Amino acid sequence: MSDPILRRIPWNFDGVKFIWNPDQPFFSVAMNKVSFLAAGFEKYICRTIDAAEPPITDPAVLAEVRAFRAQEGLHAMAHRKHVKALIETYPGLPQALDKTIALYDDQFEAKELKYHLGYVGGLESIFTPNFKVLIDNRATLFAGGDTRVSSLLLWHFCEEIEHRSSGLIVYDHVVMTTLGEEFANCVHDAPPEILSARQSGINIPRRDKLKSAFGILMSQMPWHNPEHQLLPKYFDEWNERFDRGEDMKTTYGQGSIIQSVQAA
Repeated sequence: MSDPILRRIPWNFDGVKFIWNPDQPFFSVAMNKVSFLAAGFEKYICRTIDAAEPPITDPAVLAEVRAFRAQEGLHAMAHRKHVKALIETYPGLPQALDKTIALYDDQFEAKELKYHLGYVGGLESIFTPNFKVLIDNRATLFAGGDTRVSSLLLWHFCEEIEHRSSGLIVYDHVVMTTLGEEFANCVHDAPPEILSARQSGINIPRRDKLKSAFGILMSQMPWHNPEHQLLPKYFDEWNERFDRGEDMKTTYGQGSIIQSVQAA
């Protein structure tokens, strides 16, 4: 379990400039978008956690849920103050805020709880490597900017790292633990330990895991374009075999076409 701490900081952004770091104008705009998105996303998280809380009986998970929700609520209020200050200078911006909030409200209404918990848990899991890049480069990205906005963002990023496991803890407890229990109730010819919620016995070389982790991190960067990703060689092989008319229902594994050819 993590241990989120509630830090109630009296933020004030009166007169803040839209380009709050003249040395980093593109970054300034990107982080302003974070403030607008936070107003909708943090609300979405709180609604998701509210919906997930009733069936939770484990005291430790329940404490995690409540601290997680409270911390995200503080983030939403802080970024709303930043947004409000920007709106005072640019009166047309409420439309951008309303549209952002509506996107998350619509998503919440359109999907089921399992989706929301997976969405929140997945995003929260990738925040740490993303925010680490920004924090590690704070001298470049933040030092020349308005101290109030720089401090707001660094506070938020540090707290996101603090509760980095919370979303996944809730998802595992509400969704994955349930699946594991159902598997255990129905599947009696498999060892119980492999039916649990979290699996750690998947044999992939550590180097490949690290390369995958790096690729996932890079995929979340603002400059990322999927067109330029390194593809597995098997991707071309699979397509070539399909184009040759092979039976792709038995393309790999025991009894596959490849196995039959090798045996011959």
